[in-house]
Amino acid sequence: MPELSRRVSPPLLVAGLVGLVAFVRFYRSANHQADVPLRVTRASAVDTALHFLTTQGAPLGELKQAVQFTGNTVHLVFLQRTLGLAEASRWAREFVPIWSWQLRWFKPLQKEEWQVRVAVDGAVAGFAHLVEEGAPGATLTPDSALAVAELFLRERGWNLADFERVEASSEKRDQRTDHHFTWERKGATIAWRGSGSEAGTGAPRLAVDVQGDHVGGYRRFLKVPEAFERQLTKTLALGQVIALASVGATFLLVLIALGLTISRYRRGDVRWAPALRLAGLIAVLFIAQGLATYPRFKFGYPTALQWGVYLASLVLGLLFVTVVYGCWVVFTFTAGESLARETFPRSLEGFMDAALGRLRAPAVACASLNGYGLGFSFLGFLAAFYLIAERWFGAWLPAEGPYSEIFNSTVPWLAPLTIALVAAITEEGTYRLFGICLVQRYFKSTTLALVLPALVWAFGHSTYVVFPVYLRGIELTLGGVAFGLAFLRYGLLTCVVAHYVVDAVLFAIPLLGAGTVSYRSAGLVVIGLALVPAVLGLTARPAAPAVAALGDSPTGQ
Repeated sequence: MPELSRRVSPPLLVAGLVGLVAFVRFYRSANHQADVPLRVTRASAVDTALHFLTTQGAPLGELKQAVQFTGNTVHLVFLQRTLGLAEASRWAREFVPIWSWQLRWFKPLQKEEWQVRVAVDGAVAGFAHLVEEGAPGATLTPDSALAVAELFLRERGWNLADFERVEASSEKRDQRTDHHFTWERKGATIAWRGSGSEAGTGAPRLAVDVQGDHVGGYRRFLKVPEAFERQLTKTLALGQVIALASVGATFLLVLIALGLTISRYRRGDVRWAPALRLAGLIAVLFIAQGLATYPRFKFGYPTALQWGVYLASLVLGLLFVTVVYGCWVVFTFTAGESLARETFPRSLEGFMDAALGRLRAPAVACASLNGYGLGFSFLGFLAAFYLIAERWFGAWLPAEGPYSEIFNSTVPWLAPLTIALVAAITEEGTYRLFGICLVQRYFKSTTLALVLPALVWAFGHSTYVVFPVYLRGIELTLGGVAFGLAFLRYGLLTCVVAHYVVDAVLFAIPLLGAGTVSYRSAGLVVIGLALVPAVLGLTARPAAPAVAALGDSPTGQ
């Protein structure tokens, strides 16, 4: 197809290949991963929890069951900051259950429930039996209650000679007395000194709650110094303030887009079909993802609410978010497309075809291939940026967990697909299509048009746990300018595909690293979906109007 070869960029594809090699080679050197293998699946975690509760005499009966997978970022950050990654991973394997399956058995409008936490090594890392404060029970002396707690720990395999009791308290209830005991592992304290005079120690601990004359709670955890948590919260709060400023600027952009859409509609210069189709796609993805993550929402159910009321609030919340994102897409794309026809008409090449479902158009195939080139180039830049920032400029990134909340979805590939595609459509439509064209139209400066939207987009990501907190803003400002140049040279669709590819790869990594064929296959499916337009376009019979030179069809229709 000689016509296609004029518009697929060989230099960009070569850069993409180099970027992919660099990403594969250096990503783990810059974005470290804790070495904590997952040895228990969701199903086996449920079996373990049920067996444990049977030994505790829990009458589960017809109680509802809910499961979620989670981790403790604060504990992981503390271990890495004080011990380094290798030792932090060893502690997470042997002493502190950072990641775990959490399970609940509950009944709506009833406080009593059973909770169990199963660590990734398959051991029970905690449990709790929640009861009413007025529930009846025995009144033991502290020594008798301590004997109950120690017997429970020995039955769990703990050698109490390795621990020192550091806390003990009792609380008189209406019809019973509850006791709380905490032990700390000997010789395993971690010293921490922050800025100024702040300091403290952390250590692995065991805690047991005795309700009346039986154990009603147990957990293994890492005691983190309060000063460390305060400092971490203070640092991350700065990132939240920066991100909030970006959100405010984005909201202003959307309002301007709304105003321009209204004014241009009045003069007949708005094309609704592409924006409405994209908004419909996002709506379908949001609703599908909401249904797929039902188990996680079920886990978060507060028993003080009626079950029907809680479900109704979830449905209304999902619909509200869907409508908000839908309006966001409609306004930015209608206004942006209208502005683009005046400022950078070449940027719309192939976009209208894709938005209207004409995926076999050769222009769409070109944009898809160029998008892979741009996306892989950015992934290579990402790995190189953080490698250089860490080694020569003192930046620090906490190691990633080897798992992901994607595991909470009943359809593992749907979460990364939704996140990646929604981000690609909304962000490229807002900051590239609308943002660049808006600044160019009213300020007549291509430099400002490239830089200002890139800054707003970049610093909206400042809530990530990186140090310093503005590092992601610097990284994505450079990336935003590069995407802006690609928008001018290769078009909006190339940027959308590239954005999707980047997010799809990053969110699919936990799936690709999982131990099952189904998870790995799901990761490959998510990444490969962006190639569908290219395959369709390359196998289609070329038609003269579809492969006209850039700029011949300024509206893309």
